[in-house]
Amino acid sequence: MTRQVEAHHYCGHLNEDMRQCLIYDRPDADARLIGLEYIVTEELFLTLPDTEKPMWHSHEYEVKSGVLFLPGVPGPVERKDLEKVAKTYGKTIHFWQVDRGDELPLGLPQVMMALTRDGQLYPSLAKDVESRYGVSFEKERANRAYMEGPTHGIHPKANAAGIGLKTVLREIECKPSVQSESVPRVFV
Repeated sequence: MTRQVEAHHYCGHLNEDMRQCLIYDRPDADARLIGLEYIVTEELFLTLPDTEKPMWHSHEYEVKSGVLFLPGVPGPVERKDLEKVAKTYGKTIHFWQVDRGDELPLGLPQVMMALTRDGQLYPSLAKDVESRYGVSFEKERANRAYMEGPTHGIHPKANAAGIGLKTVLREIECKPSVQSESVPRVFV
């Protein structure tokens, strides 16, 4: 949680249990595609292997705190969708580390986590977003107090199981298969 970025999601529903979202750094025409997020229902999340679950984050806090909002969507429509999102889990991968000032997507893609409790969001980022979009996170928090998170509570292995995760690259030897004497190469 040492780095935070404003993330604008544009999502499609693959089916009732899964959404897939492209993430941009801003809503403008010149926005940069910085990552993607897969969003799944609690039921689908619970089928994942335990080794996979720490790479997924819950959405309950983001929704109920008011920091996740749908600009331009009427309140009743927004709340209807967010009632569903509050019960989901997401896996987010960022390819472009715009907060470092990178002009291109450099380095390894990073699994990103979400806000999961009060005190994590940088106050300067919160104030800036509230000002630009004319929203009040506190008012939205009050409006969403009735919403519920996952039926079984937030899974203990979600949200990086409470510890940080880091993507690493390691070199491995690529040995030819027994049937082949050399490693095949393909050029396109």
